[in-house]
Amino acid sequence: MSVADYIATAASSLPSTVPPSAKVYKDDCMYSFDTPENNKLGLDVCMSCYQAFARAPQKNYTSEHYSEQRHPLYVNIVKTLKPESERLKRDSDEASVETDGSKVKQPKLEVQEQKETDLYDIHTSIYVAPLDKSASIEESPEPASSLAKSILSANSAEKNDEIKAWENEVYPCEHSSHIESIENKVDLKKCSMCDLEENLWLCFTCGAVGCGREQFGSDLKGNSHALKHYEESGHSVAVKLGSLSADDEDNCDCYCYKCNDEVKVPQLGEKLLKFGIDLGSAVKTEKNLVELNLDRNMNWQFNLDGQDGELLTPIYGPGLTGLQNLGNSCYLNSSIQALFSFPSYRSFFSQLQFDKSVKDPATDLRSQMIKLYDGLLSGRYSRPNELKGDDYQLGLKPSAFKSHIGADHHEFKTNKQQDANEFLLFLMDKLDKEFGLGLNEHFKFLLGNKVICSECHSGTSSEELVDNISVGLDVEVIGEDEDGKKKYKEVKMDDCFARTLGTEQIDGYQCDACGKKTIAFKKTGFKTYPENLIVNAQRIQLENWVPVKVDVPITLPESIDLSPFAAPKFEENEKKVEKVEESGTGSEFVPNEEAFAQLLSMGFPDVRCTKALYNTGNSNAEDAMNWIFAHMDDPDIDAPFNPAETAQTNTAGAGEPDSEAIGNLVAMGFSDKLAKKALFVNGNDVNVAVEWLFNNPDDDGVIEDTKPVVNVQKEAEELKEKLLKKSDAAQAAGYELKAVICHKGNSPHTGHYVVFVKHEGNWVLFNDEKVVKCQNTNLKDMVNCGYVYFFAKA
Repeated sequence: MSVADYIATAASSLPSTVPPSAKVYKDDCMYSFDTPENNKLGLDVCMSCYQAFARAPQKNYTSEHYSEQRHPLYVNIVKTLKPESERLKRDSDEASVETDGSKVKQPKLEVQEQKETDLYDIHTSIYVAPLDKSASIEESPEPASSLAKSILSANSAEKNDEIKAWENEVYPCEHSSHIESIENKVDLKKCSMCDLEENLWLCFTCGAVGCGREQFGSDLKGNSHALKHYEESGHSVAVKLGSLSADDEDNCDCYCYKCNDEVKVPQLGEKLLKFGIDLGSAVKTEKNLVELNLDRNMNWQFNLDGQDGELLTPIYGPGLTGLQNLGNSCYLNSSIQALFSFPSYRSFFSQLQFDKSVKDPATDLRSQMIKLYDGLLSGRYSRPNELKGDDYQLGLKPSAFKSHIGADHHEFKTNKQQDANEFLLFLMDKLDKEFGLGLNEHFKFLLGNKVICSECHSGTSSEELVDNISVGLDVEVIGEDEDGKKKYKEVKMDDCFARTLGTEQIDGYQCDACGKKTIAFKKTGFKTYPENLIVNAQRIQLENWVPVKVDVPITLPESIDLSPFAAPKFEENEKKVEKVEESGTGSEFVPNEEAFAQLLSMGFPDVRCTKALYNTGNSNAEDAMNWIFAHMDDPDIDAPFNPAETAQTNTAGAGEPDSEAIGNLVAMGFSDKLAKKALFVNGNDVNVAVEWLFNNPDDDGVIEDTKPVVNVQKEAEELKEKLLKKSDAAQAAGYELKAVICHKGNSPHTGHYVVFVKHEGNWVLFNDEKVVKCQNTNLKDMVNCGYVYFFAKA
């Protein structure tokens, strides 16, 4: 049988076009990071299920898929990089316009992608797996030819996810909707408080023009005079003059300082006319906030040069593979690189195999983690790439992982910058629920607390199972640099631990032993010491009721001894009493009075204060405040507090879906089968289940019986008992620094993240896809910009 005859027979039951609801995977292999660009044989897209597979030297996933599914036909895509001379010619000719008879290059101020055809020669064909032969698409019989063209023209699943993630809805706020402007002619050429003529913001209330904040990682200057004007006048809404464009009114930058967020201003053109500005004739002269943030994250070098100015040496090999920045994914890249630098992570995933019963590996966390492990540790993709220049590698593109891990999280599913520490803890929680506590057990430990009444010297003790610790900083401003930026006194990591784990006074303490309302003293320490320790520096401080990041330098020793911070024991004059259990349902929660009062004085609503204290152990205002900042954008942040509901939400995999919850979802129009699955995969959390249903409209509702449900709560109780048994024995408390996630910028939700990793005795910098060997000058970034620290037992 000829190839054409085989295609005609095999394609007889196939459609002529891709169904509208189908996901087309054609960017990389489902089980590896082989792509049409890095695999000489290209990528094979199955014409039956639209998933992509690679024929690679280490494994032929196309052949394997055919053997398991009997899908014989594939669209083969090969992309070969064009010679440098052709690519450079295109760059020199791009985006030019005629001006007075001469060509002038037009600046690209909007976010644009380079066309693939400008960089690659693309070859396509139909590959017949059982014959191991290919045929021209044009010469192939119908419906195979039409279906192949439809697959090639369809947006890939990755592309659709990117489009969805970049959707950044901006809405009017109460302040931008009710602006009372004073008609005024103003000088729009420069800042009213300094001589800056760029990055200018116009106040909608009085027309004052002030410069914006300095944009870290860019050349755009700013002295924050627009912010200062708000602080002095209370006029909260302003517009960036350089972003005004008659062609793109929706993307003009308007900002509310009171809400600390981008906003829309209704009737923008009318309001601008009061200050003599005609929006209809405005021409955009500067990049807007989204474009600046994107540029900063894609291009930030983060000290990629040595002490003599030479570029740092790129290095390659297993464990030295970079991850591409997907726009604002440096927080994710840094977290992943840090975790996979630990032998426990490498060992765990080296023993796992892909579960071939999973219908869509792109939406399965186990598959994505195994794929990441192989991509980062195999060394196959750690090699120079012509397209990047300077001998840097192209890096892996973790698009499917990012899309899946953040699918049900209102922030992590977007392409906005995120807090690396918040994402790291979110990821570890997800991994606990997927794999059980075995993967992260090396990071888990017991923190012990002792509370002593100052009157009767009676007290209680408790233990908490955690996988990280957040340490406070002593923030002391010692001056300003030449750019007017605050300089802080350097602190030691030991002092940060002492500040956090020192004795804390509790006012208004109700003692169950003596019955008096008095002062108590609380002390916290390590009941057990983990093999690996994650430490977050509390760099987020409240300034003028706005959370900002402080760049306090933290001295980092190569090793640290945490034995002085062991959990406190009862002294001879102290008496240990058992905690009095709450009567009734056990769902009542009484917030710490002192901490609650402090939070209220900061301006936070009652419900946020209560939730914050409940979720941080009801211990102190500082931890609770950090929790509030981390959850400001939660959709239910202001919903009434119900501890019983919260407890139920936090027990994933605790049993069968609740019948009442199923009924609520069915009443919303979802089938009983789909409602059960939504609750099952989301730990019976109705709110998350609803979001999951809207994000997965094409799910069949089938729950995979072969996948065991992890009871995290039960495993946590068992691990706690195990750790308690060894807590009285002598424990090693010496640690060596293994990795540091660093951040540059005003806020953890802007700026740029990188990670330094100790690899075979040397420090290596992972700046997205760029992986370079460090010099001592580069290590200063760990002192000035360190945000999350990873230690391993010495």
